[in-house]
Amino acid sequence: MHLLFISSNRIGDSLINLQVLNKYIRKNKKDIEITLVSGELPLPIYDDYTMITNRIILKKEKYNLHWWKLYKKLSPLKFDEIIDFRSSLISYFLRTKKRKIFKMKKQKNIYSQIHELFETDKKRDFKIITDRVRNIFPSSNYACVAPFANWPPKEWSTESYLKICESLFNHGIAKIYILGSETESSRFKIFQSNFGNKVINRCGKQHILNDYGLLQKSRIFIGNDSAMMHMAALSKIPTVGLFGPTNDKIYFPEIFDHCYLVRSSKSYESLISQTQNFTLNNCLMNDVSYNQVENKILKILNDQNF
Repeated sequence: MHLLFISSNRIGDSLINLQVLNKYIRKNKKDIEITLVSGELPLPIYDDYTMITNRIILKKEKYNLHWWKLYKKLSPLKFDEIIDFRSSLISYFLRTKKRKIFKMKKQKNIYSQIHELFETDKKRDFKIITDRVRNIFPSSNYACVAPFANWPPKEWSTESYLKICESLFNHGIAKIYILGSETESSRFKIFQSNFGNKVINRCGKQHILNDYGLLQKSRIFIGNDSAMMHMAALSKIPTVGLFGPTNDKIYFPEIFDHCYLVRSSKSYESLISQTQNFTLNNCLMNDVSYNQVENKILKILNDQNF
């Protein structure tokens, strides 16, 4: 079958809807050819998907010209099915036997919405198809921490993360990998100055699928609401996600038993009202309880009997 898969322009959303692509691959085994439409940032997560034969980067342009250009590329093709996570009109004008256009409901968890609509398998479809975990060294007595975010209001303080790292070391963790994007790499210095070579900078240093392999063998992940949190959830390791002015009811991976939520004592609605239409650059995570985060971490580590 020939599948057109129109994904998101954000890494986190693309990781969440990956369950659907994996289902189609699983159901059709080797008898599938995929045309992928994706934003530029998420594209590397599909690099090990050999059944994707055509990768199209969708870059936003003025007057929605990007949709017209995409239509010109796709209109000569025939598809057996179209899956569209952009809720775009273009899917109605392309030749296909079937189409499913996802329209998000604002009051329901996004993981569950997609899982229920497309009837994905929680055990087999929530993953990234890659075997890069084999290339990670044998020792797994390490933690992964993602202390940075692309929007300052949803970022827990660096001081709190430093305390968390110290607690992890005090409770037997040998190494901590700091995850993030290449633009965040310069912020690693404060972790290095506090902990030396016990912390390792992985901010944009390797392919994102290598980070996924690293996560798969990690004892625990701690981080803000970010793409790395969603990747940790897919890697099926204990994932502690910190939320404030982003909506955990929609974006926290509550579908998994291995994910643990800690959010601000203030409601999402009260915090988002302070962001001045998302232009605020001040932290709104200061009241996320350090003790609550540490207690969840210690319970996870103690239950592992490592």
